Amino acid sequence: MSKWTVRALVFAVLLCVCVPVMAGDEKSDASLGLVAINVADLERSEKYYAEVLGFTRAWQYPPDSDDPIEIGLVAPGGGAGLALAHLNDDPLPEGRGSYGRIIVNTANAKALAKKAEAAGSTLRWVTIPGDNPPTIVFFRDPDGYEIELYQAASQ
Repeated sequence: MSKWTVRALVFAVLLCVCVPVMAGDEKSDASLGLVAINVADLERSEKYYAEVLGFTRAWQYPPDSDDPIEIGLVAPGGGAGLALAHLNDDPLPEGRGSYGRIIVNTANAKALAKKAEAAGSTLRWVTIPGDNPPTIVFFRDPDGYEIELYQAASQ
């Protein structure tokens, strides 16, 4: 990962953490959940973030796999997490909005998705099997960055 990619990631995280999210005249309940980036080598990237920043693994997907496609890391100081993804062995895309996604936690994914759609975004709803699945919606911002709304399953 180039120093510019790391700088861009750090800037994006700081921007999302430091700037309050507003939805019209009402405050939104959205909070930054994760920044997810695609990497060429999960093991190498996990080692880098552990050694350089002290991040530790909090989860992986699939959970019981010896060959995960996504690893979730947490920083020692808390805050939003970092997900490292390696979906296949194809070269990483060149497009800015193709390298990863911003994951936003919310208690009302449908309301925020409606606002994104009204602003011109195309929604992609994810269907997860089960009696009480989380709500997950993907869309892109005007610059092409993918945003995932994540609403936890109801308790």
